[in-house]
Formats: sequence, C-alpha cells, structure tokens
Amino acid sequence: MISPHPTLRLSDVFPPSAQSLRAQNAPASLYLTYNARGAFYQLLLSLEKKGADTVLLPAFHCTALVEPVVRAGFRTAFYRIRPDFTVDLDDLRTKLNSETCMVVVVHFFGFPADLAPIVKLARTCGALLVEDCAHSFLSSIDGSFIGHQGDFALYSYYKFAPSIAGGGLGVNLSKFTLRREPAPVPLRELAIIAKRMVEQVAMNMPGNVLCKAFLRLDQFRTARKTPSSAKTAASAFVDDPYLFREDLARAELPRICRRILESSRWRKNLEARQRNYRLLSHRLQDATGMRRVFPELPDSVCPWAFPVLLENRAQHEQSLRRMGVPLYTFGEILHPSLTETHGPTREDAEWLSSRLLLLPVHDGLLGTEIEDYAKILRQYVRDLSPCPDGASGISQNSALPNRSIAERSIA
Repeated sequence: MISPHPTLRLSDVFPPSAQSLRAQNAPASLYLTYNARGAFYQLLLSLEKKGADTVLLPAFHCTALVEPVVRAGFRTAFYRIRPDFTVDLDDLRTKLNSETCMVVVVHFFGFPADLAPIVKLARTCGALLVEDCAHSFLSSIDGSFIGHQGDFALYSYYKFAPSIAGGGLGVNLSKFTLRREPAPVPLRELAIIAKRMVEQVAMNMPGNVLCKAFLRLDQFRTARKTPSSAKTAASAFVDDPYLFREDLARAELPRICRRILESSRWRKNLEARQRNYRLLSHRLQDATGMRRVFPELPDSVCPWAFPVLLENRAQHEQSLRRMGVPLYTFGEILHPSLTETHGPTREDAEWLSSRLLLLPVHDGLLGTEIEDYAKILRQYVRDLSPCPDGASGISQNSALPNRSIAERSIA
C-alpha cells in the first residue's frame, strides 16, 4: 500500500551527516517546537495586547491554524481566499482596521503567495505579518526563501520528512523574545513516537525476519483492543491534524525527531518532489469534474502535495482509497468561528473545502507508483463523466477559478 506521507527508513536514523535546522532556509532567529500550531500558540502567548486583539486569518484553512488564536485569547476574523488560492486583496483591505494586531498568510501547498501588497497593507495599519510556511519549507521566491518577508514564519518540518513531529517559529522582527520555558514532551507521546518509528522502519524492511515478527505481534495486539480503548488512543494520537493540546503546544521538539530532521537530505527531497509533481501533472491532465490547481511547477517551488479540485469529493474519496489512490485532504473541516463570516469569504472557503483533495509527491514514492495511482484516478473520473441524460456524480462546471460562488452555476 502506498503511503500518502513520508515514512521512516533505517537510513533516516543513521545518516552519514547532519545539519542544523537553523541553517535550512530559516530566519536569523528560530525556535524549534513540537509542531507548527505549537509555534503559533507560543508566539501569541508572547505578544502584548495593546488594544488591538484581532488576528486576521485566511477563510480557507486548517483548524490547527485557528485554534491557537482562540486558545490564546485573541479574536478571529477571516479574509477571502479565491478558488485559485490567491488572496482577495480588496476583501483583506476592508477587514483590516485598528483592532487588527496580526495578519496570517498561508503559502498553500508550497506555492508562494504574493506578499508585497499584503506587507504594505499590514504596515499601513500597524499589524504584524505572519507567514505560514507549513507547506513551503523548501520553496523560494525571487531568489529568497519563503519566511523572510513577514515579521514571523511558522514551519512544519515533519510534513517533508518522516519525523512524526517537528515545527518551528522563525523570527524576523528585531527586539522580539519568545516568552517561554520549553516544556518536555510527555513520556506517553515519546513512547508513541518511538513505536510509530519502529513500525515504519519495519514496514520499509519487509524482507527482514525480525521486522516481520514485530509487525505480526503488533497486529495481534491491535486486534485484541476493544473498540472503546482504540477510540481513546486515537483521540490522543500525537499527529492528529486537528487536535490541539496545551501540553504539546508548549512542548519542545523531541530529540529523536530533531535528529531525523537535521539528517534529512533536503536537496534530494526537493528534487524528488519536483520530479514526482511534474510526472503526476503530466499523467493526470484536466478532465470533466476534476481540475489540477497548479498544472505547472516553477523551479523555485518545492511542493508539499499535488492539489486537485474534484466535484463532490466526499462521495468519492473512500472509493478512491480502496482502489489504491493514496489521497489525503486539507481544510475539509473549517473552524466553527468561520460561521460568523458571511458572503463570498465564507462561501468560497466552503466551496474549496468540499472539493480539494491532495495527492502525494513525497520523496519515498517511485515513478511507477505515481503512474499506477494516476491511471486509477484518471479512469475513475472518466467513468463518472456525465451521461447523455446528465446524470453523474460530477458536474461539467467543476473547479472554475477566479469566480465567486455567486457567479458560479454548479449542477
């Protein structure tokens, strides 16, 4: 089975050399954290509230970006992200006011947002600017790495390497000090991380007798779990994409995770992701009901994933997974605070939320694996093409960019 995310190999644990994460495209000051949401939370706790207490966020988002704002006692507001994932500057301009203390911009899927006009707007109203680089750790723009234009940058290193955890807060703002005492990661989480790493190494060594024995024992143990205990374990799992936990949000980067990240061969990682992305884009093409968001990949971009807009995604994703397409999602759950926002800002976010799926391009994939799952997806979408009577699970008008919901006619 193809993994949608990088998995650990023995060579990742015992590499020939290592390099500090601070030397990997980061701003001059970098604080390492358990994950990116923890980095954002610690930043917010370090800010003084001087009247302005509203954080302006993209309406299309992962809830892990919004929850730290709520937990830290700030108010949320949202600006519009168009269907092509660009910022609606007019909407952003109308949302900025004297109550805004911070603007957060996401570089979606590794593709840089146009920050120049946003920097100007933020400076005009005295708001801080945070670049969310969780998807774009290795990307650059105009010869400079992402994360150096804003006052702060958020990193999610584990999205690009099999470390299970790993985030960071980059600081470009002078005279800023993070007010924190790094908390140790709870022992239970460290044990889970270690177990997951051993499992991944074992799965990547299927011919090893000891690895086979370990996996069989673990399958036997898992099968004996009661449904209630399994549910409890899953709800507290360390890499839950939506879970916010105070202890982990304040925690430092575990040593074993840091070792793996600092031993990663980032240049080869970038080259493999770019190669896989271009192969996948060539093999998929656009079709009725499915559209590639970014068909072309600039040399300066290191993609986190290959984004596709698929009409009625929720009706198809489980079927596609069963057929061997290793898809995953982003933004399929939007934060409850968005319900207070109305009009195209919220509507476009919900439109994207119901259609976006991501396909893996990580460096652990073989070209043949990408060819295989691209073929499955291509055939699946072809089979769902509208019949002569118009009956189909996919609409002819899927994924039209640069148009508001009010201007669309989606069957």
